[in-house]
Amino acid sequence: MRLLIKLGGKVLEEARFRTLLSRQTADLLGSAHELALVHGGGAQLNDLCLRLGIPVVRIQGRRVTDERTLEAAKMVFSSINRDLTAALLYQGVPAIGMAAGDGFLTRCVQRPPLQLTHFEADGSVRSETVDFGLVGEIADVRTSVIESLWAGGMVPVVSCLCSDDAGRILNINADTLAARLATALQADRLVFVSDVDGLYLNPEDASTRIPRLNVREVREFLQRGVIRDGMVPKVQAALGALEGGIRELQLISGARLREGIEGEAGTILYQA
Repeated sequence: MRLLIKLGGKVLEEARFRTLLSRQTADLLGSAHELALVHGGGAQLNDLCLRLGIPVVRIQGRRVTDERTLEAAKMVFSSINRDLTAALLYQGVPAIGMAAGDGFLTRCVQRPPLQLTHFEADGSVRSETVDFGLVGEIADVRTSVIESLWAGGMVPVVSCLCSDDAGRILNINADTLAARLATALQADRLVFVSDVDGLYLNPEDASTRIPRLNVREVREFLQRGVIRDGMVPKVQAALGALEGGIRELQLISGARLREGIEGEAGTILYQA
């Protein structure tokens, strides 16, 4: 099975969680899975920005990236990449850390302003145009970079920094990066790993976890505002991957990574 696993920043904050994820990754690799990892670092970037007095601006779960935020992102994402790669190596995983722009794995352009729709508490709908700043949109993916690493027995660990044709570094949404890579690589499954075990009708009630959703149901949930905040870009990236040919996508807790891949846990999104 060819797997693309996206690790959220929150599950990488502490060394003990990195160790747990690295052990599970080693087990999966031992089951003859082809693996590539993509990681974010939003929580850590927020912490550094607050310490440096840099405003943290997020709109519908998407970060607005100015020059100071980008400099902080380069420090944070590079640090996470080194720590995660080292943890994987310690568990026997032949990991190699890289950024999304390395080796022309991705080529990016700066994201143009987007028209966003807001669902208000009173049921009304509001639209606004937002410029997200130094954020990259992926123009193309060079799959041979990862495929050559796989051929050499390596496990790529990719951070969400890319560059454009002018040599500028840009911040990419890690969920979007994972979805584009999974689609280009024709992965059997894309797995989003975070600190929550899937989608819930009520985030405060674990009994409302939704085991499976098809694309039509996901779109309805987005339109009704059931899926909110940081889960919106994650689910939108998931829809893009499913429409791009990925058979199924899984949202799962980091504590249940191996269990979920080898069974059913979290929430499975699939084409109807």
